[in-house]
Amino acid sequence: MKSASTPQVPDSWRRLPRGGQLAEQLQQRLDEWAPGLFGFNLLKIDALGAALSLDKSRIRQSVVMGQRPFEGMDLLADATAMPFAPGSLDACLLAHVLDYSDHPHAILRETEIALRDDGWLILTGFNPYSSAGLACALPALRRRLPSWHRMLAPGRLEDWLKLLGFEVVARDYLGFTRVMQFALPGQWRGRLCPRFCPSLAAVYVLLARKRRFPLTPVRELKPVRSALTQPGMARQRE
Repeated sequence: MKSASTPQVPDSWRRLPRGGQLAEQLQQRLDEWAPGLFGFNLLKIDALGAALSLDKSRIRQSVVMGQRPFEGMDLLADATAMPFAPGSLDACLLAHVLDYSDHPHAILRETEIALRDDGWLILTGFNPYSSAGLACALPALRRRLPSWHRMLAPGRLEDWLKLLGFEVVARDYLGFTRVMQFALPGQWRGRLCPRFCPSLAAVYVLLARKRRFPLTPVRELKPVRSALTQPGMARQRE
């Protein structure tokens, strides 16, 4: 089966401009979210996710799956056909996996199947509304951009997640201080953007939880007042 990832998927954060700085910012955010995660099995997909840690969570073990071979992975498989039983995972980390995939929605569907009810999904992606994303429309700057395959808008991704039964419980934006080499110069970005225009950051990170709601509506109970207005059996016999 042909891999869902594209050939240019990086095997290290250092392959990205300012990737080390970006990984540090993501790790700080994961360290804040991790204590609320619990369970037995955590799945990390591809090398970027494998380099991030969720050791501060209450998840007992982690598995690293690669769509292409890299050092430190536990198994090789396609993210659109994961070798996991339905509901067998408690959490999944997709660090820019969708950015380098030809079938991002298929990966989300497969992840939803593998996660248990109330399982956790952490997603990171390049923001098309950042200075880097907007530069993609300029041919003169496009050659300087990293070779990512696509950039999914966070709003569109959240719509996909809702359709699959996920609830987005937290979101954040990272990468204001020249995370990308082609970012515009200036100290104002690191000071003002996080406060006044966070959605212009280079990277977004989402924390979502798989929810399950009953398909059969609960029967509406009879109002108490109308029940009390009915005459008692003794009065009905009179």
